[in-house]
Amino acid sequence: MKHFLSLAIVLSSFIFSLNAISSEQTIEEKALLTPIMSLFDAMRDHDKNKILAQFTEEAMLQRVTKNNEIKQTKINDFASSVGESKNKLDEQLFNISYNVEGNLASVWTPFVFYLNGKISHCGINSFQLIKQGEQWKIHYLIDNAFQGDCLKFSKN
Repeated sequence: MKHFLSLAIVLSSFIFSLNAISSEQTIEEKALLTPIMSLFDAMRDHDKNKILAQFTEEAMLQRVTKNNEIKQTKINDFASSVGESKNKLDEQLFNISYNVEGNLASVWTPFVFYLNGKISHCGINSFQLIKQGEQWKIHYLIDNAFQGDCLKFSKN
């Protein structure tokens, strides 16, 4: 009986520590998503300054084309273009995965982009984030566009 009680205490402690780790990951994942979700909120609001605030000063924005070319866009040009757009812009993310070590993180997520309420394109976003002070900032964003039916893509 004494061994059973000891085992129960050890198992309870282990389960409690797993729950604590899980909670910490959830908090960290929320912190990682803050600049990403703020970026997409800013795009919906056409807010150039809020877009720029989500990135580091040296940030890079790239897209891999269907021909495997890499197209680079200056963050300022991107923010200005979105800020001046009269279109309704809405990017939706799903199946988000995270990797974090210290002040470096990566977020991988499929997306579907809606233009004026209709699917424009879909693909994969790969974010590299850096923790500056207490905030995560996007340092590098590269994406691609899926070549096919985005409705089928978004169900994967």
